Parts: sequence; C-alpha cells; structure tokens
Amino acid sequence: MGLSQKATKTAGDGATLWLVVDERGEKYLFEPLGLTQPPKEKIFLEILRELRQTIQTPLRLATAWPVFTYRGIEKCGDETGLVLVYDEELWANWEAKGQVLPPSAVAAVAQELLSMVPTSDEGTPEFIPFYPGDLVPLGDGRWGLLDPRVQYLLAPYRAGGEQRSFYEAPEVIAGGPRTPAAYLYTLGLTLFYLATGEFPFPVHDRRETVTAMLREDPPDPRYFQPQIGGGLAEFLLKLLSRNPQDRPDVPASQAALQQAMAAGTLVAKPEEATRFRAEAETVRAKTARKRQWYWRWQHYKWPVAAVLGLVLIVFLLLRGGGYEEKITPATTPEEVVAVFYDGLARLDPLQMEEALAKGVGREFIDMVSVLHVTGKIREAYERITDPFLDLTALTIVEAEASTAERPVFTAVYRLRIRQGDIWINQERRDRLVLEKHKMKWQIILLDSAVLAEERTPVPGSVPPGVLDISNEVR
Repeated sequence: MGLSQKATKTAGDGATLWLVVDERGEKYLFEPLGLTQPPKEKIFLEILRELRQTIQTPLRLATAWPVFTYRGIEKCGDETGLVLVYDEELWANWEAKGQVLPPSAVAAVAQELLSMVPTSDEGTPEFIPFYPGDLVPLGDGRWGLLDPRVQYLLAPYRAGGEQRSFYEAPEVIAGGPRTPAAYLYTLGLTLFYLATGEFPFPVHDRRETVTAMLREDPPDPRYFQPQIGGGLAEFLLKLLSRNPQDRPDVPASQAALQQAMAAGTLVAKPEEATRFRAEAETVRAKTARKRQWYWRWQHYKWPVAAVLGLVLIVFLLLRGGGYEEKITPATTPEEVVAVFYDGLARLDPLQMEEALAKGVGREFIDMVSVLHVTGKIREAYERITDPFLDLTALTIVEAEASTAERPVFTAVYRLRIRQGDIWINQERRDRLVLEKHKMKWQIILLDSAVLAEERTPVPGSVPPGVLDISNEVR
C-alpha cells in the first residue's frame, strides 16, 4: 500500500495508533503490532500467518456497538502493523482509551456488555473473555470494540500483554470450562478496571496473582475510587464472587444494575466517599500483610511438616497406652487384613502397624503419617477440611495359594491421594501374606502394585505450579 505515517496517538492504557496515508493520499488507521519477537524469528512469521487467517474469518458478535475489524497486515516504514479503515471518531477519542470512567459511564458499558454474555454453557467459539483493552471510546458516551480475537492472539507477544491472561474466572484457571458464569466474572474484572483503573488483585507476580484470585475475595472498589456508590460496588462484587453459583445470571445482573441506577447509588454520597478514602490505606496495608504471611507460610510449611511428621511417628512408636487394640488371638486373617485397610482409610498409622509385622509396609506407614500431619496443618492454617486420602471399591479375596498356616490375600481398590492441589487417582492391587506371631495373625509380606494412575486438579484450588507445594507421595 506504500503507507506513510502522519500522526501518532497513545491511549491511556499505552496502546498506540497511527494515522497513515497511502500513495493516493487516502487515510487509514494503523495499529503497530508491537511484538517482543524480532521479525526474523520463525515465531514472528507464525504469528503473522495466524493473524491473516483470523482477519479473513468473518466475526459475528451480538452487540449494537461497532466492531472494528482489520483490513490486513502492512508495513509502514520499518513497523509491521494492522490496518483499519479510517474512522474519525475512533481516531479523535483514541487517547481516552483505558482511562478511568465515572460510575454512570461504567453502568452504561455494563448494560451493553451484559447483552453479549453467551447464554449457554457451550458459549460461542468466537467469544473471547471480556477485557478492557478491547473497548474503545467514540465520544458522547458511545463505545466500540477492537476485534477481540486479534487482540487476544497478540497479547502474549506484546509487552505487558501477559496481564490479559488474568482476565479469567477462578474455576477456569483451575481447569474448568468457560460458562456464562465465567464470562460474567471476566465482565466484573473489566468493569472493575474501568471504574478504578486497577486490577483487583496484585499483578507484579503471576504466581501471587492467580493464588489471590483463587483464595481471596475481591477488594471493595470504593477503596480505589471512593466516588463509586454502594449500588455499583455491590454489583461489581457480586460479579466477582469466587463461587460461580454465587454470581447473578444475566437477567439478575441487569435488574441489579437498573435498581442501582434508579436508586441513585451509582455515585457515592460525600460522607461515603470520605469514609472509604480515609480507610483505604489501612485496608490495603492489612491485605498486604495477610498475603505476606501467607507466602511466608508457603515457604516454611513443608520443612515444619517434615519435622512434625517425624515427631508424630516417634510419638506413635513410643506410645504405650490410649490405643485400643483391634487384633486379638481370635481375630481371623481376613479380619486382620480389613483392620489394615481400615487404618489406611482413616489415616491411622498406629492401627495399620498393629496388623503388620515389624518393617513391613513402611511406604504405607510413611505416606499416612505425612498425609495426617499435612492435613492437620492445612486445616489449621488454610481451613482445608477435605480428606487427603480416599480409599474406595475395596475387594479382599483369598488367593488360591493360601494355606491354613500361611494365608494369602489379594486386595484390589481405588486410592485417591491429595498431593498439594492435585488428586493422584490410583487403581491398586496388593498381595498380602500372613503368619501367626505370639498367637496373633500378622501381615509378613505386602507387595503393592499401581495398575493405573491419573492426576486431576482439586476443584476450586490453585493449579499445579502456582504454589510451592511439593509434598511428594508415592
């Protein structure tokens, strides 16, 4: 096209737009790609290929707003960028893009974006999670959208673009599907940013950001912008509920927004604004301290758990009274095996040891001891009360090789072990050989085999790699 640059504008969020002309003097808008990869690298060429394919595919979005799609990819001087048909309103208002909006403008944007939320769990293949950088002001309270597919594709390769990956619902980050409730959460994040100019969680470290999103309730937006009224703040916080079932659906969200507008609670009263302005620094400092203590605990908890685990094992070994023995001379071999697996299911290493000869089944004893301590620590400090081990579908069968003097049993079962925020799901088969010792049957040989194993994330928890939790259990 032979493009020449005539002027440049930079938006409030740092996005750049050029006014360019071709050889005939016809005006266009030019959005530099701004990629961090050098043009000669192979990935740069792959990105261009994906961009061209995306641009050539028609975009269908259910919105009354104008959607600015790109004509193609061109060069202007040494810069490669996306070409837009010249639009006077887009060019004139570009610098206002990304600026904090007054509450009434946030409500107006919310009304239109709510109409775009997919109405079924399948959603639409083209729909991208809401993101404030896709919205462009056109003046007089009107808005448009930059092609969200293109912006989503480019984000990982642009400086600062990694923050776009934070605009997901907690359940999606944890591995769940995108549902209407998940899109409503991204709408809440987008509106929160438009209303405050801030992301509700820390963004300087991805690990801390994702952990905060999965563990914390969002802060009240009034601590960032005190002029926000109670009705708008409540609307935003409901959209940002961690539990998707606590988020209002689209009709309920529209009704809540209309109610806030009718009641005049989009904008804070002077006394409300004064109170939140006075409390903001204290509340932020308190939240920062809580996060600091949490990460200190994440750093030190497993060394502490290891020490406590050792203390627990020593205590159990030295403990002489207080435990009611389950095995007597009248207990049958099959009942001894059942006592062992009952102890395993209840994370009771002492009961398990009663059924075992000395030195047998140490991998099970060690595993149960660590899980028991880990469970108690996480219950105390993180309020996790779910079991750390589940034993199901247990079947105990006497083997053909069994004799009266040396009974042999085969046990088949499913074992689910919590390792950090991952479930290890195993199908196991054990071979147990028993002999009498001091008038009681004991397991003298325990061979265990893992027949199948898969790992799945614990629903609603932090995905692997987010937290430094490495309580390896095998």
